[in-house]
Amino acid sequence: MAIERTEKPFVRLFLSILIGAGIAMLSVFVASLDYKTAVATIIGLSMGGIFIHFLNQRSFSYLLIMAMAFGIPFNLDINLFFRHYIGVTSVDIGITFLSCIVLCASFFYERVVSGMKRFYSNKWIILTMLLYMGSGALSMYNAASKELAVLELVRLTMLLIICYVVMNLGKKEYISTFILTLSVTVFLEFLLAFYQYKTGRLFGLYAFGETRYEFGVGYLAVRASGTFSHANGLAYFFEMTLPILFAMVIVEDNAKLKLWYGIAFIFGFIGLVITLSRGGWLATSISLPIVFLFLYIKRLTEKKYMVALFFGLMIVMILGYFTAPTIVRRLETYDFGAAGTRVPLNRAAFSIIKQFPITGVGLNNFALVFRTYDTTGGSEIFKTQGLVHNLFLGVWTETGIIGITTFILIFITTFLIALKLLYRVPYWYTGVLTGVFAGLLAHFIHGMFDPGFRVLMSTSMLVYSMIGLVGAVSVYYKVQQKNLR
Repeated sequence: MAIERTEKPFVRLFLSILIGAGIAMLSVFVASLDYKTAVATIIGLSMGGIFIHFLNQRSFSYLLIMAMAFGIPFNLDINLFFRHYIGVTSVDIGITFLSCIVLCASFFYERVVSGMKRFYSNKWIILTMLLYMGSGALSMYNAASKELAVLELVRLTMLLIICYVVMNLGKKEYISTFILTLSVTVFLEFLLAFYQYKTGRLFGLYAFGETRYEFGVGYLAVRASGTFSHANGLAYFFEMTLPILFAMVIVEDNAKLKLWYGIAFIFGFIGLVITLSRGGWLATSISLPIVFLFLYIKRLTEKKYMVALFFGLMIVMILGYFTAPTIVRRLETYDFGAAGTRVPLNRAAFSIIKQFPITGVGLNNFALVFRTYDTTGGSEIFKTQGLVHNLFLGVWTETGIIGITTFILIFITTFLIALKLLYRVPYWYTGVLTGVFAGLLAHFIHGMFDPGFRVLMSTSMLVYSMIGLVGAVSVYYKVQQKNLR
């Protein structure tokens, strides 16, 4: 009882300070909104505060987990130290990050009250992330703007915290809540994207990141971007979430949840199609068969699963029938030279890598110096700042051989951990691992042709959250093994 009396006030004081800081940042954010959006935000926060007042700690944790997942695509945030730039432009403090901080404090409170160990992590994943951050710090040696490098280091720190909190979800119910909320956001993003695609207008969710994306003329001018400001950004989101939704359709025991995941998957697939992203289509055509092979191949000989397989094939054929005209039209339509610029930009990036092979030109400095250091002339297609349309070349150019090695090591480590645990954990967790593995793989395939997740905070949070899910399953396995001893 002595521990409870002496430590509870400290925890309460910490939470009070945290809530006060959050309210101050929200005030700054609300002040920047237009009148109608500000009023709606204040009413929503007030109702949310009243609702939270009547929740117990467990319900509060569920609410925070839902807020974490919801805030990934619907990134209601405050941009501190903002500057106009192609890359990391500010310190983004949004719903997901704040929810992670409060959830971490809630877990700490639970640990103080119960006395049980609460915080876990996969040390290898955390170590590789720290190594990559270290390479980013080293890259400041050649950085033309150290401030831009610091902005990305701050973002990487925030992403590390998000990944760590997801690792500590622990319970199957918590992980399921996180994935279920993601599936809801997939459906909502589809609705928004469909509206944009059909009307050519914005819905008005500017506070959540909706902006007009224009490319070319005519048919290609209408590309859905959801709340990701760019059609390819929305494609990143769908290509990474569709595999895990597909996996949940296969492994989920609850019939209602299985049906819901199926519905969310279908609408998410249509959403991916209307982004008109060829890279997203290619990546998903590879990732979904991987999920099927890993999770369903052993069931092909069991008669009770043949009916489900038949209906699945029927759905695939129906989706193919309705989406094929859009896909064919996109592939046959002139893309205004977008595909043809990839090779010259890649050559331009390699010319810079040769000049700065060890530590690169500086984290988040690529767009600033691309035209300056390019010796091939390939970057001349950009009037001012520009990016290479290759995720790995972008990292390599900015952080050199040290950075690209540690960057790739993050994902190799994640993949190896997922593969190691794949058939050692219960079937539901196998579905989580397979979905994450296939989703990240899909993004890397797409990243060979586009800048990738690093250019958007929303997709960066999704990637690090998915890595955190692999860490959460590894923590679950580790705890279970200890309990068996």
